[in-house]
Amino acid sequence: MPTAPRIGIVDMGSNAIRMLVAEASPSGTTILENHRLSVRLGRDVFASGQVPEATISSVVDAFRRFRTTCDRLNVTQVRAIATAAVREARNREVLVDRVREAAGIDIDVISGTQEAYLLARAAATKVDLRRGRSVLVDVGGGSVEVVVVEDGNVLEADSYRLGALRLLSMLPDPKATGETFVDLLQKHLRGLERRIGDHFSSARVDRYVAVGGNIESLCDLIGPTHQNGSIDSCRIDAAREKVLELADLDYDQRIEKHGLKPDRADTIVPAGIVYLRIAELAGCAQLLVPRVGIKDGLLAELAEGHLDAFAPEQHVETVLSACRALGRKFHYEAEHAECVLELSRQLFDQTKRLHGLDAHARVLLEAAALLHDIGISVNNDGHHKHSQYLIESSDIVGLGDDERRIVALLARYHRRTPPSREHGEFASLRRKDRSTVERLAALLRVADALDRQHAGLVRNIAVKVGADHVELTPRLQTGQKSQLTLERQAVAEKGELFAQLFGREITLARP
Repeated sequence: MPTAPRIGIVDMGSNAIRMLVAEASPSGTTILENHRLSVRLGRDVFASGQVPEATISSVVDAFRRFRTTCDRLNVTQVRAIATAAVREARNREVLVDRVREAAGIDIDVISGTQEAYLLARAAATKVDLRRGRSVLVDVGGGSVEVVVVEDGNVLEADSYRLGALRLLSMLPDPKATGETFVDLLQKHLRGLERRIGDHFSSARVDRYVAVGGNIESLCDLIGPTHQNGSIDSCRIDAAREKVLELADLDYDQRIEKHGLKPDRADTIVPAGIVYLRIAELAGCAQLLVPRVGIKDGLLAELAEGHLDAFAPEQHVETVLSACRALGRKFHYEAEHAECVLELSRQLFDQTKRLHGLDAHARVLLEAAALLHDIGISVNNDGHHKHSQYLIESSDIVGLGDDERRIVALLARYHRRTPPSREHGEFASLRRKDRSTVERLAALLRVADALDRQHAGLVRNIAVKVGADHVELTPRLQTGQKSQLTLERQAVAEKGELFAQLFGREITLARP
């Protein structure tokens, strides 16, 4: 009987490093070892911009010990991720290289959006997010992740530089200002409330899920109630009362009176204030505390066999839900976008022997199909360039920076000038990515041409690939009659890139 695979996971946060070993089986995962090391990477990074040598040595030692543990427990796969502090450290490559050399473990420095995705993945293991609108909040040491989930789909994910350690380093000494720490913190948050409040302006929030060590400690001090037998919850008014009580105590008193850990006693107040302010903006009277973290989200991904937790082809619906949410933000023409999406898929699948691209590229084409026209919200003239800018400037859950950049270029090249080395953004891509952009742009241009009138006349096509010609046979939407004169002309014009790349003229047959 085969042994269940064992997985090692490291989450390098700004306030601590968390390490665990778990055994994954069809019936679930079992935690074999779970450790938390109080290594405050953020304290130095947020003050000086880099990790000092003494801290690097501590991190290397911790990873070396974890490697020994993994070898002892016959771990088959180890994944390490790092968040805000390492993300911002000028010498992060030194830290990453030292750990790799000493322990043979690669550290993946993830983006705020990737962090938010793992947060949603972790929360879903404890809280049913499949119905209604949920807001997930994680106040870490360096950043705050805010994720909006609707009917199980991640709509938005944002990362704000409001972590508890960062706030402690940024705010002035209350004694010097004559104001209380809480007053200073509330004043600092006021400038960002509009950005955070945008998440909650369009619909009622059904549940507020709070994640992180500080909210867990705060919940313990209050004495939580339970929902569904296992999920802790507490009322916002009770949490506010406890945070204000803690704010009136100094660091030593919080440890002595409430038994808080030294690395929790200073961060619990700023973290608590942030959780409470977001709850007020969301209009929530209570919060759920599932006691999970991003390491649990990564564990869930790996246990399900997702070797690359951030590969978009493994989370197609997450990517597309995020694209639709971004489209709605810029008032996109949803029916046209969905039509181009479906036609792009059909073109991609039926011309695979020509373009030779994989499932990863297919997701990028799908994302670009949904977002290619969002630039119209800025100006119809040159909207393809506006679309590029908006996509590059927006977080899209499930896509990394390089992938979002490709999607942005595809949107730019869906009309007018095709990909060109004269364009700096295109020229700076790796050769493989330039080839991907060219081939996907050729497909997107044709798909967009097939809905030239934005009327959804063509919903399905049959593609016949010949030696020197590709013929598209359309099937009209039920009840529609059209000779598709404009569509045939558009395919002839926008199909020139396709003909150039694949050596075959592309035409649209009469329906």
